[in-house]
Amino acid sequence: MRSSGLVLFACAGLLLSGGAILGGSTAFTLLRMSYYFWTTDLGVELGAIVLFIAGAFLCLPSCWLATLAPYHSKSVSILATLMLLVTTSILLLSTGMSAITGLSKAVREPGALNASMLRAMAHESVDPAVRTAFSAMQIELKCCGVQSYADWYQHRRVLPPSCCGRLLNGKNGEQCTNPMHTGGCLRPALNEIRMFINSVCVLASAIIIVMASTLFTAAYTLVSNALERKESRALKIAQPLRIACLHPTIPAPDMQQSVANVPITPQI
Repeated sequence: MRSSGLVLFACAGLLLSGGAILGGSTAFTLLRMSYYFWTTDLGVELGAIVLFIAGAFLCLPSCWLATLAPYHSKSVSILATLMLLVTTSILLLSTGMSAITGLSKAVREPGALNASMLRAMAHESVDPAVRTAFSAMQIELKCCGVQSYADWYQHRRVLPPSCCGRLLNGKNGEQCTNPMHTGGCLRPALNEIRMFINSVCVLASAIIIVMASTLFTAAYTLVSNALERKESRALKIAQPLRIACLHPTIPAPDMQQSVANVPITPQI
């Protein structure tokens, strides 16, 4: 019981730190990437990242239950709840890792992402959402166009202000003619996606290993507690049985002598 409690305490610390890092970093990256990738065909794949965030946040109550279960009076119900939370979190993280294969496919086959970005670029002049997404992507990734800045000349006469590192044109109405960064955004975007996939998969795999250890330890503790309680009930010492023995009282010798000296008067 004591050794399993120490293992659960160690797993609780790992779950707290790992869940906070995975949930916080994934949420921040999702908000930053989805801002300029949601106009492409990666919207569904990016939406699947929510599974990682949900699985990571389940580590927080699991951590609390893991530290509370070994020494609480209601350890059976707490251990059962802990096992349920850990199993749910493992399923969410595993499903997220399966769903993230769509992003890895975009890295292996960049032609689909290239075509999707070019289609979105064609609507930049009429769609404010696409214009804002490209502006954020070009400023954030320090790029211009898809393959190069020349891609913009297929849809407009001048370059957008974001190619010169600003959101709007100059105060005097000056337009962007010489881009600050001549390289396209496709390669930096693929590097961003690749780095995100690698970091999320490594963190999720480590947390799944810790959760599997927590689940095994919780099940072992639950079974051990049940066996210990059963043995303690079987070895419980029974109360001694007291039996009352009734027997005739024998008079003392003095009383017998006094009774023998008493004359017996005959009854007429």
